[in-house]
Amino acid sequence: MHAKPIRDTALRLIAAGMNDCEISRRLGIPRTTVRDWRRPRYERQWLPQTCPRCWRGTKPVRFTAADYAELLGVYLGDGYIDALPRTQRLRIFLDARYTTIVDESHELLRRCFPANRTGRLVQHEGAMVVLWVYNAHLACLFPQHGAGLKHKRPIHLERWQEDLVLAAPWAFLRGCIRSDGCAYINRTGKYEYLSYRFDNLSQEILELFTAVCRFAGLQPRHSGRSVRIYRRASVALLEQHVDVKN
Repeated sequence: MHAKPIRDTALRLIAAGMNDCEISRRLGIPRTTVRDWRRPRYERQWLPQTCPRCWRGTKPVRFTAADYAELLGVYLGDGYIDALPRTQRLRIFLDARYTTIVDESHELLRRCFPANRTGRLVQHEGAMVVLWVYNAHLACLFPQHGAGLKHKRPIHLERWQEDLVLAAPWAFLRGCIRSDGCAYINRTGKYEYLSYRFDNLSQEILELFTAVCRFAGLQPRHSGRSVRIYRRASVALLEQHVDVKN
């Protein structure tokens, strides 16, 4: 434990731009002590917040309407929440070929969970990238989580989720297309044209995707386990707001 005058002197030298080794020599204290005073590891980098759903304390979560809507779309397509002993883990399974989607989805997790650990794991001989984040309130933020397979359980948005999705419908559609959808060239006889498609085993997720498409002014066609969008005006809007997978 060092006297306060020594620490104050060290902080003044740090502010003046002097390096740790020189401060250590001048004051006769360990360089690691100067390093810790420069970048204190024991200071809390965030202030606790209250979960809006369960009212327990939580690390800060920062959702704009667009970020939440896109992350919800990605979760409904390729996301899964694990309940661990002391926390929860969200994993998102993405095709490794689409490096831009992988990078931007990882950055999306970082923006939404600035105080939580995030990362990526390459699996299946490089064919798949798994993005992950740990947070104790993931089931509160994505209440569609539950026991069993996602396509066999009810998928209903709560009112606050509906408000966010309707405030940023293109972001939600982008999340869905980036996870369980694609843009492809539709060939009919001598004609070929760009089309979009979203596939999911859950009829309720398909119906939700269809409803948001119609809210955004698109003309989707829901058939079986797929929703297709091929009308020229609708495709042009998707190109503008969602883009193609790359």
